[in-house]
Amino acid sequence: MVSYYYYIIWILSWFIGWGALYHIPENKRNYTRNFITISIYFSIVSFIVIYLFKDIIYPLAGRISYIPLFILAFFFLINFLTYFFSNKFLKKPIHILEKYSDISYLDLDYRYLVSKSFEIFFQQILIVALVFLLNEQGINLYWITLIFAILFGFGHLPMIRLQKGFFGFLVFVASIAASFFFPFLILTFEWGFIYTYILHWLFYINSGVLFWIVQSRYFEDSIDKIKSEEKKILLKED
Repeated sequence: MVSYYYYIIWILSWFIGWGALYHIPENKRNYTRNFITISIYFSIVSFIVIYLFKDIIYPLAGRISYIPLFILAFFFLINFLTYFFSNKFLKKPIHILEKYSDISYLDLDYRYLVSKSFEIFFQQILIVALVFLLNEQGINLYWITLIFAILFGFGHLPMIRLQKGFFGFLVFVASIAASFFFPFLILTFEWGFIYTYILHWLFYINSGVLFWIVQSRYFEDSIDKIKSEEKKILLKED
């Protein structure tokens, strides 16, 4: 039977981990400009959490072989190539990026890949720890999923305000969707915790790239519309 001490530690780890981050001055915690600071911060808190939940995390670490590490390395390579080709071939939506300058994943900046990797690592350690804590209590997958849906929903509600409406709502909806996949993958597959890390990352990569694609298409359509209107005006003058 799992001691309730672990649940208290989990709650404190979550709130202190995020709370301490927001005590760093705002101009020092940008995921792009201050990527080294963010990476160091989440590295420290992640290793603290790993130690606190060593009874759960250490056995999982012992399962890791070269196959999941290869998958993870390949995944990071794809991430960097995605950013490279997006910056090379897509039109950068500067006017929108300036408006939403505090939403770092929209920039498609390589430095964000580094800092966000460590933040997601912190989140996934806590997610994995809680899944196994609940499972060891004898709670079945259905109820674990429901618990995560509630926790993820309430936990991401502040994002609607912090990330200016639409983008915050997107993160909120994605968090609810993740609650249906993460527990299943973690408990069903040997390397499920690796797969959840990758899925978590895919959301931010795909969201930023998709945003650029949509904005590029919108820009091209707008230019075509302007050119069409100019032609009509010239024809009328003739």
